[in-house]
Amino acid sequence: MTGAEYIAAFLAKIGTRYVYTLTGGACAFIVDAVGRHPDLDLICVQNEQAAAMAADAAWRVGRRLGVSIATSGPGATNLITGIACSYFDSIPSLHITGQVNQRESSAVHGASVRQSGFQETKIVEIARPITKYAVMVKSAEELAIELRRAYEIALSGRMGPVLVDVPMDVQQAEMQFDPPDIDRPRAHVSPDDVASAVAELRATLAEARRPVVLWGAGVAAGGAADSLLQWLAANDVPFVASWAGMTAFDHAHPQFLGQIGVYGNRGANFVLQNADAVLVLGSRLDNRQRSGNADNFARGAIVHVVDVDAEEIKKLGTGRYRGTCLDLAALPEILPHISVPEITDDWRDYVQEMKDAYYGRETSSTAGRLNSLSPYAVVRHLRDAIADDAIVIGDTGAAVCWLHQAFAVKKHTLFTAGGNSPMGYALCAAIAAKLEAPDRQVVAYLGDGGFQVNIQELQTIRHLNLNIAVVVMNNGCYGIIKQFQDSYLGGRYTASQQGYSQPDFGKIADAYGFKYVRVERLADVSADDLRSGPIIVDVILSEETLIEPKLEMGRPINDQFPYIDDAAYQRGNRYVDYPRPASLRLPRDR
Repeated sequence: MTGAEYIAAFLAKIGTRYVYTLTGGACAFIVDAVGRHPDLDLICVQNEQAAAMAADAAWRVGRRLGVSIATSGPGATNLITGIACSYFDSIPSLHITGQVNQRESSAVHGASVRQSGFQETKIVEIARPITKYAVMVKSAEELAIELRRAYEIALSGRMGPVLVDVPMDVQQAEMQFDPPDIDRPRAHVSPDDVASAVAELRATLAEARRPVVLWGAGVAAGGAADSLLQWLAANDVPFVASWAGMTAFDHAHPQFLGQIGVYGNRGANFVLQNADAVLVLGSRLDNRQRSGNADNFARGAIVHVVDVDAEEIKKLGTGRYRGTCLDLAALPEILPHISVPEITDDWRDYVQEMKDAYYGRETSSTAGRLNSLSPYAVVRHLRDAIADDAIVIGDTGAAVCWLHQAFAVKKHTLFTAGGNSPMGYALCAAIAAKLEAPDRQVVAYLGDGGFQVNIQELQTIRHLNLNIAVVVMNNGCYGIIKQFQDSYLGGRYTASQQGYSQPDFGKIADAYGFKYVRVERLADVSADDLRSGPIIVDVILSEETLIEPKLEMGRPINDQFPYIDDAAYQRGNRYVDYPRPASLRLPRDR
């Protein structure tokens, strides 16, 4: 077989079904080989960015390694945004790029020219900072070795994307062997590592009277969700979640308090900030969780982070932070050996008080003042209208904040590209979601700005006739930036509203062959509408619609806008004092 045919056979051996591409000259042999392979389906998108984002979503939905193929130069560079989504969120994906013939490359000249072959670009060097592994192969023998190596690296430890760059002469080279059978890498944790983790976690929890667990994405990545839920219930420990962790359990769980952070639930933030021990499982504690001032995060607590990546622990330093470097696949072995001292009734009562006061109670002051649609009411209405196991994909900006603040998971899959968070992600991810899970309902939530970034992928959805509901939270601006400009830039809406425009989405729907519903009241959209895709659901919001609650600069995460009065703030901070500086203190009449 040729090198290109070897790539196709390799992809089939590792269980790939769908391969996402936009064709080009330097990858044409690979695309042809994949298209001819009986066990592979080639999905042609309209922009390579969509291919990388779809590959990212394939793992999130189907736990199958997503694959993209792109040509050299602009094709390869268009993959970058989607690759970064996988890298920052620890999602394994494989990206195969075509490259010019080695005899035509800049390396043959012995001089440092910018480019020799047409569309020649050093994609390996460009992609290396946002991949776990990136390599250009130079022979058929290297191709066989490096494909397997890249696959194993993508799925080992802290997972992530890999890239293999294949010159055209290697694609055409003859190979005398088929790819061997390849097993998916599995985590191996030694008994010593388990014993050490047990001892370290016991030491942290031994004196805890006000514990809370922060559930991160690493729990589900390690396959430990069921074990953790059982342990939380047995030990009566309250827990909060990062956005990436929210998809792994039923939010009706009695000990779940909500998501935390800059756009977190007030009650969840209060509980975390007043704990004396915070057990962080598989979350990297970025600045959307701790805020820009990490010193104000759970400052009365020992914060014990368990993470597969030692560097994520190292960044936290010492003092009240502790760390255990461990693949959370070992959590089911560890949890039975860890118990929590009896939690005081006072802490239980406080936790319940915070949950009763704030959980599921996000409201829109704009909607109340202007009699317009509340984005929180919209999210809850649509959540009740879709299937309990629907796949729900958030985009970025205000739309993704409203979604995560108001959506309550039952058996749903809820995700977004949280670390890189590019506009236009949800539309591309929805394509892979529907292909990986054709029997499940798929809903993409975008803002009107994000919708336009990859609007061309409506053609991919239409061409494949995928039943996808595209919900556009349409406030006629870049709402999250506009709110930032209100807070810090004197209400000057440069490039967020002034200079921004949008087409008639009804006409866009007609052009692409989508159904269209314009929503000005909740009754305007029904469960039947959301099932009868492909459909664009255009939700009309006021341009003044805010994200509420939202942290502003200079405050801890438990003091969010709109600001509650001093009495309610003090009730929330029953155990740890977070004084409001005089410059930030509210007028007494508020």
